Amino acid sequence: MSIRSRSAGLAALAVLAIAAAACTKTLDTDGLEGQLKSQIEEQTGGTIASVDCPADVEVEAGGTFECTAVEGSGAEFTISVTQRDDQGNVDWEVTDAGAAA
Repeated sequence: MSIRSRSAGLAALAVLAIAAAACTKTLDTDGLEGQLKSQIEEQTGGTIASVDCPADVEVEAGGTFECTAVEGSGAEFTISVTQRDDQGNVDWEVTDAGAAA
């Protein structure tokens, strides 16, 4: 295989990878972090310093992932998130309330 045809083959593979990635819908976890923060503060009356969820979570009905929240006091806890559908709707619950960081 010549270098020229190898380059063309790699370019075609790269285009396919980009096209496949473009078809993958990801969850807006930045927006979700803000929503979780607001909802937890509203429910508990406490102050949440931050919520951190993984980036690039694929939208998938039934998919699960975990986020980490930090209270104003420094205590960390885990939030288990389950995707209800493939439209970005989720359910969440605190699954692990830890000690101060």
